[in-house]
Amino acid sequence: MPHAMPGTSMPKSSRPFRIDGGAVTRPDSAGRVLLVQHSASRDGSTFSGLLLADGLRDAGWSVRVVFGHPGPMEAVYAGHGHATSVVSHKNWLRRSHPVRFMKDAITEYRRAKVFEARIAQERPDVVYVNSVVSLAAVVAARRAGIPVVWHLRELFADVGGEMHAPALLKPLVRRIIARLPDRLVAPSRAIAENLLGAAADRVTIVPNAAGRRFFEEERTRDEARRNLQLPADGPILGIPGTLRPVKGHMFFFDAVAPLADRYPALTLAITGHGAAAYEQALLARVQELGLAGRTRFLGSIADMPAFYRACDVVCVPSRSESFGRTVIEAMAVGTPVVATAVGGIREIVRHEETGLLVPYSDHAALASALDRLLGNADLRTRLVEAARRDAHERFHERVYQANIVGIASALDL
Repeated sequence: MPHAMPGTSMPKSSRPFRIDGGAVTRPDSAGRVLLVQHSASRDGSTFSGLLLADGLRDAGWSVRVVFGHPGPMEAVYAGHGHATSVVSHKNWLRRSHPVRFMKDAITEYRRAKVFEARIAQERPDVVYVNSVVSLAAVVAARRAGIPVVWHLRELFADVGGEMHAPALLKPLVRRIIARLPDRLVAPSRAIAENLLGAAADRVTIVPNAAGRRFFEEERTRDEARRNLQLPADGPILGIPGTLRPVKGHMFFFDAVAPLADRYPALTLAITGHGAAAYEQALLARVQELGLAGRTRFLGSIADMPAFYRACDVVCVPSRSESFGRTVIEAMAVGTPVVATAVGGIREIVRHEETGLLVPYSDHAALASALDRLLGNADLRTRLVEAARRDAHERFHERVYQANIVGIASALDL
């Protein structure tokens, strides 16, 4: 039986599958899947989409991938053996002004005709839409009578997400999301409740996964630091992810500043890029706080397992998180985590068991949690051992893929 988060249930599969040596396999051909992956950028949804595509393929499904726009992940998917193409479409939830919102929604609804043509060409048994933004693909699948799974990964802007809808029209948006697909999937209860409201129980919760490379990271801390040109000595606090205000960098710097005297060799390592204005604001803040000499802005890093291994503690100080992928990646590598108790993170970290949680904007609580971990090797070891076990059981790619295969297999094709 596929693993599911506590309090949720997985559908019974009408087509048996098994997990052999970490790969999901099926004894016979399963059918054709058209995977609609709006983003082709290097982000969380595309990495999850790739695991999804690989898992379905390994289970016997024929997978074709349609991106919403060109991008670097097209080549990555193709390198994994997936046929890819582009059907241009836009996010129907990108503007909150009522008139502009309705214009965008109608435009994307009409855009379904392009997807109908692609569906007629590909003749899939299932359309799997990997983002709430791809309304046109869901509408097209419904018109064509093809079973459609809508995998929701985003949050509304009122809780720090990037999806917009006028307050008066949000009930309509929720009805559209709830009623169009045959199945709804989300990585966290936080997403389901935010996007669906009272209809959240219709959503099957399938947590995101950390890829095998995070679980299989074997380099020493010193080797990882050399690879990233980080100091060999002294503790390192790391923040993974992108540079956006919602990720809480200012909160982190303000909380850490009082610890500088206590840990004179402390290094702060920050990954990712962001808007130029925000990057400049971060540089100004670390200068103002006297942290400039110990802060390393590393930019985008392809070798993220090395980053986690190089750090003594990983901090995820976000104001909002739909899931919290960087948390499970750090857990998989074996680096202790301090994170804010927001969104999907609350469903990942078990406070004082697999990591430490603090309220967002509570500077004293964040400083105290970081200080506890930096100064207590036994605590770090205890949290890491429990976190790695938990990550292996709940967030390994084979668990994620088995869940997805179970959902696709249970559809009435």
